[in-house]
Amino acid sequence: MDNLLNSINLPLNQIKTPSYVADLPKIKENLAIAKKIKDETGCKIILATKAFSMFSIYPQIAQILDGTTASGIYEARLDREEFGKEIHVYSPAYKEDEIDEIIKISDNIYFNSVNQLEKFYSKTDRKTKNIGLRVNPQINLVKNNQLYNPSSKNSRFGVQIEEINDDTLNKIDILHIHNLCENLDHESLTLINHIDQKMSHLLKRIKYLNIGGGHYYTHPNYNTQNLIKAINQIQDKYNLKIIIESGATVVYEAGYLVSEVIDIVENKETPIAILDTSATCHMPDVLEVPYRPNVIGSDDNYQYQYIFGGSTCLTGDIIGNYSFKDKLKIGDKVIFSDMMQYSFVKNNTFNGVKLPSLAVFDGKNYKVIKEFGYQDFKNRLS
Repeated sequence: MDNLLNSINLPLNQIKTPSYVADLPKIKENLAIAKKIKDETGCKIILATKAFSMFSIYPQIAQILDGTTASGIYEARLDREEFGKEIHVYSPAYKEDEIDEIIKISDNIYFNSVNQLEKFYSKTDRKTKNIGLRVNPQINLVKNNQLYNPSSKNSRFGVQIEEINDDTLNKIDILHIHNLCENLDHESLTLINHIDQKMSHLLKRIKYLNIGGGHYYTHPNYNTQNLIKAINQIQDKYNLKIIIESGATVVYEAGYLVSEVIDIVENKETPIAILDTSATCHMPDVLEVPYRPNVIGSDDNYQYQYIFGGSTCLTGDIIGNYSFKDKLKIGDKVIFSDMMQYSFVKNNTFNGVKLPSLAVFDGKNYKVIKEFGYQDFKNRLS
């Protein structure tokens, strides 16, 4: 598969598979778009570390973004230790034995219900921290998969608008509305306009409006000027500041999972290439969404077709069907693209499958940041 070697600048001969490889130049390109939005609006953009937590790259990201948003106590601790800027924390519910530490770690803490806000309000010092409340805007804008739709029927995320009274408003600084997933500018504007129309009485009483993540402003089809205009309009109208929680957007098309063909089962209608990676262990969104990740050098119109199968005993550990100009050989490298978001943060070691190493590529130099072995598997089990 020489076409693979020529189509990407990675030093494949140096990469021991499986390995995630962060593309630093591409991450910097994405951050430049975030900087443009920040510069032209004055809004805050923070990294949603639930999507990307390779903290070795935090210093580069922290040069542009304002902080992080964490989904639980361990993420919050990691962000405080490694990112070094303001910390936002949101969880559907907080436990009694964790809330004190979470409040101590966070600069901004978000509650999912009025009940939890009332329960823990007295523990939070409004002089040093901002308090947020998540609101369900009750508008469906996620198109692809209802598994990722925060406004789906019976959603557990956020309070209804009518639940918020004067007493509640007096206790909060931030309205939090996370309602998108990989949406382009049309949906971003629809959401902002919807908030303006349905929640104007609330926006007049708060300091910040957190419009969540899913604004895919690094996608080539996203018109960032539309977002910039909408942000400026609502900030000026209500004298507040917008916060955007960017996770996948920051690392969109900014890294790879490099794998290797370890066997080819030929006695099938379509040959099956067994890889030293796994959908269920290493890229679970392939099965959950589901979707078929792109592979460098593959095209649906090419002659030689293969099914890519993972290295576990799960029958459904199938990554997808791919076609190539040339026949695959055992030992060929396979490069999956856009593999920084929601990949290694969701990894597991089912079957004792080895976790891929973590590496970075700066355009010239390849460096392994972390390798995993047997002890990483064993220590989780007893």
